[in-house]
Amino acid sequence: MIRLRSLCLLTIAACKSGAPPAEPVEPPRLDAVEACAKPALTASELPVPMRPPSAFPWAEVGFRDAQGWHPATHLCDLPSRVVMLATAGKGGTAWSIPRPTGAAKPVSIQPSSKGCTPDSVTCSWIAGGETIDTLKGPQWVPTSGWVHGVEDMCRALPDDTIAVCSTATKLAYVEVGCGDLQLGIHDESLPRRYDLDVEIPNARLYGSGEGAGDRWTYRFKGAKPASASLVFDLAAHTGVLEVDGQREDCIAFGLFRR
Repeated sequence: MIRLRSLCLLTIAACKSGAPPAEPVEPPRLDAVEACAKPALTASELPVPMRPPSAFPWAEVGFRDAQGWHPATHLCDLPSRVVMLATAGKGGTAWSIPRPTGAAKPVSIQPSSKGCTPDSVTCSWIAGGETIDTLKGPQWVPTSGWVHGVEDMCRALPDDTIAVCSTATKLAYVEVGCGDLQLGIHDESLPRRYDLDVEIPNARLYGSGEGAGDRWTYRFKGAKPASASLVFDLAAHTGVLEVDGQREDCIAFGLFRR
């Protein structure tokens, strides 16, 4: 998970070297506190799209509204809204998508924003009177950060999250488990719960994924809910979350590629 420990270690590394923390050569593995009876999936075994040369490590990040698909560089899931960023240099565009329904509100990112600098482990953006910090670091899908104000922290997802889907009422994320994939679900109608600085999902299920080309499917079993699936169509730029037979379209989603 994104923990204060991780941020502190990154900060210490940056201070000692005088340079930004280097991107890890290998993606991070499960925390040691999660004891595995069987080996975790390796990067080559992950059920995600292949990464062509000189490509971003994510296959897709963005959101869909009445105007179509909007690619982004960062996804921030908050209880009352989803914030999307498409950054370019120190500028770009930010969207705020209200929950459960509402039109996306685009706001220009101010050129006076700090952006990403070598001496900081975060990037900082000013948009619509808000300051939004995004975390540099080992996450596979760019999701963690802070919107300074009442809502504050974006839902902190595990570093090894390979897929994420924000619907009108839920956030679902797929992370690498102990030989299986794990699905965490945050329900917006329920209060947020924490174990120290880690937000605890309202439900956790276990399963697997498969796909080829543009279509990727992940299926899970649990106790309550009993079943769930996530289906992404990269050609159509759509994602669908189904929980115990109840289907919800992804307002925004991201998918990693190896």
